[in-house]
Amino acid sequence: MLAEMDGFAPSEGIIVLGATNQRDDLDKALLRPGRFDFQVHVSPPNYEVR
Repeated sequence: MLAEMDGFAPSEGIIVLGATNQRDDLDKALLRPGRFDFQVHVSPPNYEVR
C-alpha cells in the first residue's frame, strides 16, 4: 500500500481513506506527511446515546 500511495501524483484526484481502532499499531510510515494528512478521532458513544 505504501508503494502505491507514493506513486500518486497530487493532481490525480485520488483520495485514500483508512480506518482503525488500533492507531498505535500502525506502521509509522503510514502517518508521515503526504500520506494520511487529515486524521479524525471518533469516540465511542456514551450509554445514553446508544
